[in-house]
Amino acid sequence: MELLKLIKNSISSEWKKTFNDNVDILNRNAHDQDQKLDTTNSRIDNLVLHSGGDSPNEVVDARVNNKGETFDTLESRLLASEDKHDEDVTQLDMTQENQRLQFEQLNQAIGKLMGTYGATLDLYVSSVDGDDKNGDGTEEKPFKTIQMAVNVMPLISSSQITIWIDDGVYLEDVVLKSINALRIDIRTIQSLGVLDQSKNDMPVKVRSIGFFNCTGYFQIAGIQAVDQANAPIFEGYKYSFSCEQSGYLALNQVRCVENTKAISNHVASYVGGTSKCHIYNSHFDNQNQINVSRLMSETRVAGDVTGTGNNIGFEANSGTVRVSADSPLSAITKTKATGQGLIITKGTVLS
Repeated sequence: MELLKLIKNSISSEWKKTFNDNVDILNRNAHDQDQKLDTTNSRIDNLVLHSGGDSPNEVVDARVNNKGETFDTLESRLLASEDKHDEDVTQLDMTQENQRLQFEQLNQAIGKLMGTYGATLDLYVSSVDGDDKNGDGTEEKPFKTIQMAVNVMPLISSSQITIWIDDGVYLEDVVLKSINALRIDIRTIQSLGVLDQSKNDMPVKVRSIGFFNCTGYFQIAGIQAVDQANAPIFEGYKYSFSCEQSGYLALNQVRCVENTKAISNHVASYVGGTSKCHIYNSHFDNQNQINVSRLMSETRVAGDVTGTGNNIGFEANSGTVRVSADSPLSAITKTKATGQGLIITKGTVLS
């Protein structure tokens, strides 16, 4: 029941207004108290759930978590909270362990990056026993592909890096890009001294190997080029070995005998930019072109390079080729100068 206001005019209008205003205030307060009482009664109604029988007597609100999820019993809510806590602790432990391992890996990577982890880095590859997923590049757990070994090499290193390749055929286009190293050797695991590249196949066969924007000394040794119909193309040339804007590439005991004479843009060795290349103790048969040196690059061909049936031997395409005049290697066109190319033998400019 609300309070009654004064409606008669027997008292002054000013006093009546004040009185009625106070009545309004009291009515509002009473209404607020009624709402609070209703809320309290509602909470009281929820205090006990299913009193008696097999159901537990418990506070209903205690079965609701902070996300508004309602559980069948208070015990189930507490167990869920404890289980979640245990899961969080376990996850935290795992995260900390992962961070520790990542930190160790980062330290190793930094060590490799700066070349401070050792004087040499030996990586092993085996097409038969290797595994790119589970291998680590050691002799006991080699990689399966040469490219995987390249991928784990540091980008900057003061170490000597050697990729030891087990006997086999690797139909890969191996790419080394933006690597700065003291020395990189990609070679057969066999002793080079027992191999004869002029008579026998090399134990390791690869489709192509290319160095791009690298610095340092690089050597490819005891390797034979195969599957040249599918070799990659760079600057219009389909190549077996390439060195573009890189350091010094030595081709030692390489063998190229797959007939490429019908592939008009094929070159066994491409050298470009400011790169330098030394070809020695190697053999080339039936090649469309053995070598091209482009745009300030330079190739030196030793006198022990052999081979027959080649179309073009060595081209200086605005680059420089130094070739021994008494080289036993034969080609329809042994030397060729294009652009501002320069070919030198014994200090004499031929063209």
